[in-house]
Amino acid sequence: MAYNYRVCKKVDKTKPEKQVRYYAVPVSLKLISVKRLSRIISDRCSLTGSDVVACIDALAHVIEEQIHDGNSICLKGLGIFWLAASSPGFDTPEECTPSNVFAKRICFLPEMDLKKNLANVEFTKVD
Repeated sequence: MAYNYRVCKKVDKTKPEKQVRYYAVPVSLKLISVKRLSRIISDRCSLTGSDVVACIDALAHVIEEQIHDGNSICLKGLGIFWLAASSPGFDTPEECTPSNVFAKRICFLPEMDLKKNLANVEFTKVD
């Protein structure tokens, strides 16, 4: 099965002369729900769909809990989740206090095998 993309026009403003360029933009067919995902997974193992849903729900809570505790999470075969944090710039190190630091986002780095398999993705152009 191929992954769909469409072509989008964008203006390249990095050069003195504005230049119109065309880029491929991926288009997902649909958003797969936890319910659908649990059915797919339960067909491939001995767990029931309800067991899979419970496991996914627990995993989401545990990942959040571990991130709050300052940990990164490595899921073998999938990748690593960790917190990205930031703060405004300060003139002295003493000014950079915990109240000035904020969570920016949760990052994800796919495991190498998962990333390598991206080379096998085929694409189909859609309008």
